[in-house]
Amino acid sequence: VGFVMDGNRRFARNLGQPVIVGHRHGAQTAGNVLEWWLRFMPNTAAYTHPGPGPQYLTVWAFSAENFKRPKEELDGLFRLMDAEFKSLAFTSVVHLFQIRVRVVGNLEGLPRELLDSIRLLEETTGKYSRLFLQIAVGYGGRDEIVRSVKRVLARGGEVTEESVSQNTFCSQIDVPPVELIVRTSERRTSGFFLWDTQSAELHFVDKLWPQLTEADWLDAVASFAKREMRNGR
Repeated sequence: VGFVMDGNRRFARNLGQPVIVGHRHGAQTAGNVLEWWLRFMPNTAAYTHPGPGPQYLTVWAFSAENFKRPKEELDGLFRLMDAEFKSLAFTSVVHLFQIRVRVVGNLEGLPRELLDSIRLLEETTGKYSRLFLQIAVGYGGRDEIVRSVKRVLARGGEVTEESVSQNTFCSQIDVPPVELIVRTSERRTSGFFLWDTQSAELHFVDKLWPQLTEADWLDAVASFAKREMRNGR
């Protein structure tokens, strides 16, 4: 399952608050999504839903386009991500559920402290393989394809669909393509894992990201399950 988290800034403006307030609420919602996801996992006190849940969760936290935002907003965002990543590295549920966390995207341009937090998070969870949380930072769909092609050429290979597919972010960390994209606020994918989502189902939620509820999450999962049954998968 992949989430395109959109609407933090509008949420803050609707409250008459600085933009960073919306991003903080958005970070809280991302934490809620992690909790809702884990409720599908058996053999724990948090397990509340029958049947297997998705093993892989991807969230798009920061796009390549976001680098163009005002410096004040970027500084606040980077500090927020730094704090959230450090906290996540030592969050008990991450280790209880053995979640491997990877941050993917174009990380050039991120401050050193944030890069150190990303490294800490990945190293702390790198030994796990039960569940996978992929966080896209500095990510752009076209940029990923360009980088994949460059990797193929750098190795002296021929650019084909197969060779490009073997060099996407998902392929490099053994994460299967996203099957369900959940997008808040808008009805477009904005290039979310553009190469690996051609067969993905789309579910749009007419709310701003900080307004997302567990009922919305369950509705997305149920809708996807019904589509899968209709398609005979």
